[in-house]
Amino acid sequence: AAVTSVSVTGTANNTKYSGSRPIKTTLDTATNKYILKDDTRGGGVQTFNSAKTTTYPTTNFSDLDNNWTTAEYNNTNKDIGALDAHWGAEMTYDFWKNIFNRNSYDDKGTMLKSYVHYRSVATTSLVNAFWNGSVMSYGDGNTTTSILTSIDVCGHEIGHGICSETAALAYQNQSGALNEGLSDVWGACIEHYGRTGSLNAPYA
Repeated sequence: AAVTSVSVTGTANNTKYSGSRPIKTTLDTATNKYILKDDTRGGGVQTFNSAKTTTYPTTNFSDLDNNWTTAEYNNTNKDIGALDAHWGAEMTYDFWKNIFNRNSYDDKGTMLKSYVHYRSVATTSLVNAFWNGSVMSYGDGNTTTSILTSIDVCGHEIGHGICSETAALAYQNQSGALNEGLSDVWGACIEHYGRTGSLNAPYA
């Protein structure tokens, strides 16, 4: 399917965790719908729908008018989490580019891909989110834990990609704790940066 190469600004109205936010999307000319694909940041930011499977498909979330509303996406399927994942990845990219002049997690502009509704076991909802070495994987949570796509989770998990590209920290014992600790710090910084536009702005 042909997709135009020009990203436009849509509105995630609302995200689940961060209110109404502008997001970059692309018009898919094959379907005449907007998809969660941002070509303005490095090699791009794109958010896909794993649709409660153990796979990483090219299935898109789509919207007719680029106004991604609560009425449309805050459903029992928790599709609203895709808006948080997309915006969170955009803000994570901006944080690393604007604060550290780093182009994506590998500093090579590699596309930041997020997969929402991912499962590690086909029959069980995943109460977790993780970086699989190259892409983001977001579980839907359960009856007590909602979809795990808040911006600090985005920043934390993509941070593992930063860590793997910059440090040989074995994921065990003290070095594993350092790996997790760095992602915690970056997650908190990215949450502040995303919600205020600056690391110095007051955070309410």
